[in-house]
Amino acid sequence: MSNNRNTPPTRRRVSRKKRQQMIRRRRIILTAVMLIMMILVAIGVVAGVKTISGRNNKQTEPDVTVSSSSNIPVDGDINSSTAANDSTLQQTRQYTQQQTAGSTEQSVAGQDGTKQTGSAGNAGSAGNADSTFTTSKGFKGYVKDGVTYIDGYMIVNKTYSLPSNYIPQDTEVPVTSEWSTKSLNRELMEAYRQLQSAASSNGLNIYISSGYRSYNTQKNLYNNYVAKDGKAQADTYSARAGYSEHQTGLCFDLNTIDDSFQYTDEGIWVNQNAYKYGFIIRYPKGKESITGYQYESWHLRYVGRELAEKLYNNGNWITMEEYFGIDSKYAD
Repeated sequence: MSNNRNTPPTRRRVSRKKRQQMIRRRRIILTAVMLIMMILVAIGVVAGVKTISGRNNKQTEPDVTVSSSSNIPVDGDINSSTAANDSTLQQTRQYTQQQTAGSTEQSVAGQDGTKQTGSAGNAGSAGNADSTFTTSKGFKGYVKDGVTYIDGYMIVNKTYSLPSNYIPQDTEVPVTSEWSTKSLNRELMEAYRQLQSAASSNGLNIYISSGYRSYNTQKNLYNNYVAKDGKAQADTYSARAGYSEHQTGLCFDLNTIDDSFQYTDEGIWVNQNAYKYGFIIRYPKGKESITGYQYESWHLRYVGRELAEKLYNNGNWITMEEYFGIDSKYAD
C-alpha cells in the first residue's frame, strides 16, 4: 500500500494566457486606484484655493483722510462713546443678481449714468429699496438692504452709501465698539498679516492705525473737521457719516496718517507691493477729481488679488470708479 502523505500535491499550471490576463487586470485596478487618488487630491487643492482667494472682498474706505498741513488729529486719536447700533446685515462677497418676483421694474438714470432697475429704482444707494443696475462700463450691480455691490464688490463712496445701522459681520474679531483696528474682515486680516510679514522681511515696519469706524464715530469725526476747516475743505479729506469705507470693515489706514507716509520707505514699498496681497491704494495721486478725496498713500482697501492687480496697472494706479464706470459725488 503506497503512502501518499509524503507525496507533494500536484501544482495546477496556469496557462500563459491566463497569467497575462491576470497581470492586465491588476494593472487596470492599480491605474484606477491611482486616478481616483489624483482626482481627490485635485479636488482638495481647488477647494482650498477657492477658500483662500475668494473675493469680497470685494469689500472700505475714504473716511478720514488727513492732510499733514492741516494739523488735524489722526483718526486713531478719535474714539466715540456713542452706543453701537444693532444690525444683522450680512456682507456678500459674490455677485448674486437680486430680483423681486412680480415687482414693477423702473429704470432710473443715476448721477453716473448707470441704469437701475427694481421695485423702486434709485440713484446710488440713497434708499433702501432693492434694485439692480448696469454701470457705464457694462458691469452688473445691485443694491441689497441699502448696500451697493458692483460685480460682487461692495462699493462705498460719495455716491454710494451705507445704512446708518450697518455693521460688518464677517470680521476676525466681532464688532463690539465704535472704533477698532481688529474688527476687520477675516480675509482682509489674513492678507494683512502676509503683507506685514513681507514688509518686515525687508526691514520695514507697518501697522494699522485706524480700521473699523461706526456710523456715529464717523459722524462725530466729520463734524469736528467741518467745525475746524469748513464743510468744503472737510469733504476733501473726510467722508460724511454713511459714506465712509471704514464702516465696511474692508479698509484701514497705515502708520502715520498724513502726507509724510508716502515718502517713507514703508510708504514707497506699500505703493509698489500692496496689490500682491489684494490691497489697493484707494485714493491714488492725481485722481482727486475722480474719487472725491485727496491722495491717501496710507489708506488701503482690500479687494482680492485679481482686482488689485488690475487696478495697480503696472504702477499707474486706477480707481474703482474708473474701472467700474461710476462716479463719486455727493448729491448736494
